Amino acid sequence: MRGFLVFALVAPLLGACATGRGPTGPVADLRPAESPSGNTDEAGMWMQTERTETRMRISTAVVHDPALNDYIHGLVCRLSAEHCAAIRVYVVRDPAFMASMGPTGLLKVHTGLLLRMANEAQLSFVLGHEIGHYVRRHSLQRWEDFKAKSTYLGLEAESIAEFSRVNEREADQIGYTLLVKAGYDPREAARVWEAMLAESPSKNPPPTLFIGAHPSTAERLANLRESAATAATTGADLRIGRDEYLAQLKRIRHWLLDDEVGRRQFKQTQVVMRRLIEEGDGLGDLHFHAGEMHRRRGAPEDLTTAISEYRRALDFPDAPPEAYRSLGIVYARRGDRTAARDAFARYLEKRPTAEDHELIERQLADLEAPR
Repeated sequence: MRGFLVFALVAPLLGACATGRGPTGPVADLRPAESPSGNTDEAGMWMQTERTETRMRISTAVVHDPALNDYIHGLVCRLSAEHCAAIRVYVVRDPAFMASMGPTGLLKVHTGLLLRMANEAQLSFVLGHEIGHYVRRHSLQRWEDFKAKSTYLGLEAESIAEFSRVNEREADQIGYTLLVKAGYDPREAARVWEAMLAESPSKNPPPTLFIGAHPSTAERLANLRESAATAATTGADLRIGRDEYLAQLKRIRHWLLDDEVGRRQFKQTQVVMRRLIEEGDGLGDLHFHAGEMHRRRGAPEDLTTAISEYRRALDFPDAPPEAYRSLGIVYARRGDRTAARDAFARYLEKRPTAEDHELIERQLADLEAPR
């Protein structure tokens, strides 16, 4: 059964020393607290990553939320306790659906990923995937493979991409195994890739060296579904951690949604919004941002939909007062001066100290002036 096969394949990561396969021979797993020595390629990679981390410590793109960082680091420790002391977590304010991990244990989690995860189990699968890259020294394996093939790059590009695909499959397997070992529902791993597949503008992107460096999302989804279907723990008392996760995200979710809408990738954002609304948490803020997405896209039918979304938002206690301001903007654009005045007035009533108070007052004066 595949669930047991995957566990058997990567179980050494969790205990005794294991090896991956580089182009010049076996590459041993990184041991806890181990660092490279001497004048080696790996030592050079570590130096470059350390310079990157030095810049990140003072970067305005890093979210300095100690509770959130501690929470994510706690998940890392739950997944792989022997390595948690060497892993440093940085939450990066960027709406991309991604996370990455350097060879030194520098773990970057982008806020776009956090927005899309529905629970702790899903985030833990992604973290486990990155831990797999780190412990298996995949960055070193890829660099060695690139050097070995670079003389014949034009002929060997597909070989390099295939080597990377092997790494990605292995990281998926490790992430899945660590998820199961930590007591999480293995079915949540596949739901991560379901979300990514739903957002993909093309289900079959053209094969190139860079796009081809990862297995297709459909392939990864199928593998994880098969593993979860045969795992012995499926159906047991499994951890999902939805409430715990949403409690951590609550402090920053409003501006995560702001950033997502600000990408202006409206087809993808619409998929994200639909999924989040179906999950049913924070509906006032979600419908407001769905309205913002349609307002910014600005087609005639979008303005009608935006009004509907803002009005839905106002049915919920967590609707931001800015829903009234946005209603005023849309009504004014459509020429409904009375509705625009009413909406702007409600915004100022709800947000009397708003930074744009004077601007909205001027708009009200313009709307009240006779024509």
